[in-house]
Amino acid sequence: MLLSVPILFFLVIGTLMALGISGSSTGVYWAMFGTGPDPSLLLGSPQGIRSDEWLVQSSWIVSQAQQGFPLINQTFPGGMDSTVQNDLPTWDWSSLFRPHVWGYLLFPLDQGMAVRWWLPALALITSTYVFVVSVLPKRPLTAAMLAVGLFYSPIFQWWFLPTTLWPVALAFTAMTALVWAFKTRRLWVNLAWAALTAYLAVATAMSIYVPYMIPAIYVVLFFAIGVVVSEKASGRHTFREIGKRFVPLLLGAVAALVVMGAWIVTRIDTITAVTSTVYPGQRLEPTGTLDSADKLAALFSGPFQRALQGGVTGIFAPNQSESAAPLLLVVFLLVAFVWAAFGRARVRAAGVDWMLVAVVACTLFIGAFLLIPHWDSLAHLILIDRTVAARARLAFAILGVVGAVLLLRRIEQTQTKVWWPVAILSAALAVSATLAVADYIRSVGSPVLNFGNAWMVVTALLALTILLLCRGQGFLASGALLVASLLIGFQVNPFYLGVFDLRDTAMGQEITDISESDPDAEWVGVGGIVPTAMLVESGVRAYNGMQTSPSDEMWDEIDPDGEYEFESNRLANVNWTPGTGEPVVTIPVRDQILISFDSCSDFSQDNVDYVLTDIELSQPCLTEYERETEGASTLWIYEVTR
Repeated sequence: MLLSVPILFFLVIGTLMALGISGSSTGVYWAMFGTGPDPSLLLGSPQGIRSDEWLVQSSWIVSQAQQGFPLINQTFPGGMDSTVQNDLPTWDWSSLFRPHVWGYLLFPLDQGMAVRWWLPALALITSTYVFVVSVLPKRPLTAAMLAVGLFYSPIFQWWFLPTTLWPVALAFTAMTALVWAFKTRRLWVNLAWAALTAYLAVATAMSIYVPYMIPAIYVVLFFAIGVVVSEKASGRHTFREIGKRFVPLLLGAVAALVVMGAWIVTRIDTITAVTSTVYPGQRLEPTGTLDSADKLAALFSGPFQRALQGGVTGIFAPNQSESAAPLLLVVFLLVAFVWAAFGRARVRAAGVDWMLVAVVACTLFIGAFLLIPHWDSLAHLILIDRTVAARARLAFAILGVVGAVLLLRRIEQTQTKVWWPVAILSAALAVSATLAVADYIRSVGSPVLNFGNAWMVVTALLALTILLLCRGQGFLASGALLVASLLIGFQVNPFYLGVFDLRDTAMGQEITDISESDPDAEWVGVGGIVPTAMLVESGVRAYNGMQTSPSDEMWDEIDPDGEYEFESNRLANVNWTPGTGEPVVTIPVRDQILISFDSCSDFSQDNVDYVLTDIELSQPCLTEYERETEGASTLWIYEVTR
């Protein structure tokens, strides 16, 4: 039974990968170019808000495929290092530590997308399952439901990218390695867990997206402290013996640091450029940012997350992704954890449960970062300010599973269930918090409550989960939690067959034909998002696309006097709009660069050959070359005349 569950996970997800079915929202383009129902949309709807996935990363992935997966993508004049950020497939040694990109290098694009989508998901689910059965070896079905329930937490579904999922897989793998370090003396077992942890650490670190790494790392750190204190307090090991058990993990950490050091040194110029940007640069989060009723309501908005699928976010945040929050199981169970760790159960357990204490301490620490201001210097010293409030919620999702599992183990060990008044109080806290949020939503006139009554069902299931966990009913509790998670997390992302490839559109093929006959031509995309995405996917040389940091060559051509260095030195999507004279650079929002385009300007006359646009242009230095109408979209290609 223990192995049959992960085998089942692999068979299901492996089938989806083989068929080329993913959760990608590239089907957003169907509304622009298709007619009638999208034949590739199997279930759900593409999510426009997931533009980081379908507009940015997927466009660059197709561009990489078009150019043959190079280390330097040549779309931007001057090129872009494809091995840093954007998580792109390349024929580079570093891809050995990015297993989610292997599908692109080995299989067709559709299967590559499915591998990229599902492999990190499989890692999250499997690592969670293995952690649970390592702590509770007789509960594989409970472990399976907890793993799937965690996977469907909205914070993962609305931010579904490898950069979000790998830190969670790393956290559970590292905690499993810590568990096994004291479960067995077999060196090969501990070395294997250490090696797997080190590999996932490199895979996670190479994403260089720190805000999700920090909360996951802190969960592991507190867990490790709990292990050490627990083992020492039990009298089973001296500090020297405990240190020996950590040797394989320390060796793995050294190996991971060596690999990361080699990766950093071999692309130090790119990493320096990325970290030197105005945005995000060295982005630091102040302590105590949850300083309003709206923000507190957003933190406790787990039961209301179903409304996000209807596009309703209300007071929580400007969009669904930023609104995404887990069910705060760990917060509501804090009283039960303290009772189980220090209460009457201590008599039979022969001591305090320091592992549960570690869960409580970590929860309070993350809570202090979110709620208590004015300790920024310390927060900076211990690196917690490298995350942000909305990403720090990830820690609560992980801690919910860890705390539930440790509570069930404590009940098994002591044969003492959580006292009924404590269990009822814990469940009542969950209900009270939800009702308080509902009342606040109603008082400010937010539309969230108009979406439906799913929040009531989810709240009831959450309270039931808490009661069942406190009474040691792990199977029923995990089942209730799974249903609650599915109600708020299932169908956030669609089931989509393949990739909507803009190269296959009529205009995409026209761009390809021009590129083949004039490979040195340079392009500008004017108007909305489609011209930019189409040029990037076509792999032509263009002044459009999401830049991780500015290309010196490109910006020397656009802005030779360096007048717009502040506007250009950022991670941002570069787009163009009609204008007059030399390019004028503005930033409508911090991650968007908008540049004016005049075909008669010195910049255009010296550098631009073709213009792709979704708005009809009338400029004296443009000649219409091609026009294509497909579905609801009409696109023009203009040639710059000199």
